[in-house]
Amino acid sequence: MIIKIFKSKFQGPFSLKLCIDSEQCPSDLWQSKNGRYKSFIEVNNKWIPVEVWENPTTLFIKAEKDISNEILYQFWADCDVLDFYSKFRADKYLSKIIKSLRGLRVMRNLDLNWGVLEAICTQNSSVKQIRKMEKNLRKFYGNGFTFNLKKLTVANTKELEQKCKLGYRARYIKNVAKMIIKGGLNFKGIKEMDTKEARKFLLKIKGIGPKVADIILLYSFGKPDTFPMDIWLRRALIREYFNGKEVSQPKLRNFALNYFGNHAGIAHLYIFCYERKILPILKNPIKDS
Repeated sequence: MIIKIFKSKFQGPFSLKLCIDSEQCPSDLWQSKNGRYKSFIEVNNKWIPVEVWENPTTLFIKAEKDISNEILYQFWADCDVLDFYSKFRADKYLSKIIKSLRGLRVMRNLDLNWGVLEAICTQNSSVKQIRKMEKNLRKFYGNGFTFNLKKLTVANTKELEQKCKLGYRARYIKNVAKMIIKGGLNFKGIKEMDTKEARKFLLKIKGIGPKVADIILLYSFGKPDTFPMDIWLRRALIREYFNGKEVSQPKLRNFALNYFGNHAGIAHLYIFCYERKILPILKNPIKDS
């Protein structure tokens, strides 16, 4: 069946292409071909294939069940991006980014187990390395669509390190997988905590540092007032807001949270995307031969 969702259902503009091509964590499960995007979504304990495409006014979903609610949730339809645009229209740097990426939205993970373990893979890794680790985990310790927690808990650590190219992250993956199975990671409880409380809780877990905690809070639990800090964000903030002067990580994070407020999460994504995908092209445009 083909389901239609009118883009008027979203609070503000929405671009499927920008979201999935953005390299934000949840986009990794979507594959692109000829303007259409394919993935698998779990509905009532069954994984079903999904194909999604768009035109300027409508989102089209091909699936065996109506998964409109799941799609609206994943692409954060109730996030008022126009409010974000309006609040930072006087910021020359951000307004330039918004113009380039209008319609980009933070995506939320539908599979929380996936989201938490995927975040651990992002430690000291490039996007290419992260995707390789995830692909291997799904292949060797999953069902092709997600990780199998039980397989991970009994996996040989050395084998996990080498087979999936996880390195030192293997023991953290195992540790967190065990915690999830034993109920030590109460997802409902984390959702109900405020962001500061949830972050403190996550930071107590071996293998979850500041950036990983913030990725989990933003992309898995949809907490908008968080700002995952990586090298791209650090460089951009120092260049644009501190005149290129070196600033400590805690000071940078505090600045981002105070300046962007409840829009910190979406600001993080826009800056990340611009610095990685747009700015390099602007600096080195392809010349006609």
